[in-house]
Amino acid sequence: MRVLGIPGIVDGDPQRSLHAKSLELLVYLAVRDGSASTEAILDDLLPDAPASKAVHRLHTYVSDLRGVLRDNGGPGTYLTHPHRRYELNPERFDIDLWRMRAAIRAADAAGSKLERVAALRRAVDTYPPLGEGREYEWLEPYRETVRHDALDAAVALAEELAGQPTEQLAVLDAAISQHPYAEQLYQAAMRARAQLGHLDAIRALRRTLTRRLAEIDAEPADDTLALADQLTADLRRSGQDARTRSSARTDGASA
Repeated sequence: MRVLGIPGIVDGDPQRSLHAKSLELLVYLAVRDGSASTEAILDDLLPDAPASKAVHRLHTYVSDLRGVLRDNGGPGTYLTHPHRRYELNPERFDIDLWRMRAAIRAADAAGSKLERVAALRRAVDTYPPLGEGREYEWLEPYRETVRHDALDAAVALAEELAGQPTEQLAVLDAAISQHPYAEQLYQAAMRARAQLGHLDAIRALRRTLTRRLAEIDAEPADDTLALADQLTADLRRSGQDARTRSSARTDGASA
């Protein structure tokens, strides 16, 4: 099951796809770790439906969901209804968001740097935006939480790769494409570029950040601009020093 990106059943039978509201119910349960009360579902998915019709409509979505899941995944229990709650059977689902959350937990509990880096990579590699292309009324807070989790994982992974600027940039460049307004990513990328001596790339990052933030009527923070100025000044100075030393050696050889 995919809820990161465009939601749907991975490699599902196109002849037995979910109705729109049944898919929304599945996404809703997935983002809530597989469980929600009937009352919460009715409030969030059917807020405007008359009470006399809302429960019947929910039963219709549940029936469709169970049928499509059986048709695509084979016989078994996918969705239960204990104590006025609907719960996904975790043994029957492989959901990308759950894998991402598990990877983040594994990173937090890792006993070594190697394990932590591997877990953070799994988390970062799993993410695109939650429910891409969907405008469910209840979705935005969950989408923002997942976005923050993915951003934090990318920043943490870059920190774990300190001293490996090329590896850091592979992570940071991908993260910037997914989080184009996150200044901490640009700052980290500037530092990595500075380690590689990429003066023009630092300037390009500054321009890109300025352009992106202008899209949301914002500007780079003072510390970001100061960092860019300091890094470019340091690189120009080191380049000038290198040219001076080279010139001195050439003059000495000529003498």
